[in-house]
Amino acid sequence: MNIKLKLILTVIVFSVLPLFAADVGKRHHETSGGFSFCPPQGWTIKSFPGMKYSIAAGSPSNGFAPNINVVDESAEMSLAAYVDANKKMLSKAFKSYKEVGKSEIKTSSGLKGTRLIIQNDQGGTMLRQTFNFFAGTGDKKFVVTCSALASGGEKLDEVFEASLKTFVLD
Repeated sequence: MNIKLKLILTVIVFSVLPLFAADVGKRHHETSGGFSFCPPQGWTIKSFPGMKYSIAAGSPSNGFAPNINVVDESAEMSLAAYVDANKKMLSKAFKSYKEVGKSEIKTSSGLKGTRLIIQNDQGGTMLRQTFNFFAGTGDKKFVVTCSALASGGEKLDEVFEASLKTFVLD
């Protein structure tokens, strides 16, 4: 392939690629939690009552702001067993629980985990939630939860995934 053709193809690829990629913002560090991630571009980081770590929140729509939050806990079990235990608990805790999908995930830094996508009713509001489970050091487990309204929530899957790809255990 000649150099001109390579250059033209490179320009086309890099011109079209941004159309398919969600933008992420500046890296947010939770030093006490030992993790960091880049929230979606334009989202804000804020404290939320009862939450150990700050959350990333998008613009509210129909009375709900899509958000990303992180929780951790100590659990003396494998990540697979932890995911199964959480899945069982979630199915009992939420009305209208429906599993949408479950898959293995990998961040850009190589951290492997499990993704569980569900829909559920919380106080009369139908949500689409993506739970991303990771094993930390020792018995520590992290759950990064991405929440959106169920109606149209799948449109944020790419935005959530782009942000999640940046999740790093420091």
